Amino acid sequence: MGRRWIMVELGEHCHTHIVPRLLKVIDGRDPGGVTQATGWQGGGGFRYYELAPTLLSTDRWGNLVINPEYDAGMLAAAMCKLEGFSYAPSDVLWWRQGHSSERDFIYVTTQTLSSEQLAALSDEVGSDRSLLVCCGAWRGVSATQAGERWPNLTIKKIPKMVKDRCEWGHDDYSLNVANLPMAQKSMDTSAQSDFFAAVDGEAG
Repeated sequence: MGRRWIMVELGEHCHTHIVPRLLKVIDGRDPGGVTQATGWQGGGGFRYYELAPTLLSTDRWGNLVINPEYDAGMLAAAMCKLEGFSYAPSDVLWWRQGHSSERDFIYVTTQTLSSEQLAALSDEVGSDRSLLVCCGAWRGVSATQAGERWPNLTIKKIPKMVKDRCEWGHDDYSLNVANLPMAQKSMDTSAQSDFFAAVDGEAG
């Protein structure tokens, strides 16, 4: 029918009902729906995504904190998604957890970094590369001083950087929802299944 559409489902129905049905439709093995009326012989494809838990939660004092359900890998993947990096942890360089170009990388940690640690990190990154450091906090140097001393580092605090990137308090449909990139043509010929950790709770 030439349509593009999005389905949203809660619970296990996606795995127990929807995905099996779509696979049958693609394979031309599903006689229901409009199959006979349209002469459907199979084809097409789909992708589906599983949303992770909300990235931020509130502690007993009302402060926003990182959801304890997130492990280090999930947090790094979420920060890459939020900041426009590709999540690709290096097996060699411990600080290279993702990249936006051949020379621009991201490092995510919940630790509070000292000025000595930042200096060592800057030296290891080198002057020909840049690194976005997402950390719980840093000490021993102000943000202005950090920018002057280590121009190859950009330092941001979690969870403040997450809060600043999300929209809060909407009770209507005016959220700024970005369009998804178009799927490559090769994806239209076979069923695709993708999973990723996404930030969903803050945007409601």
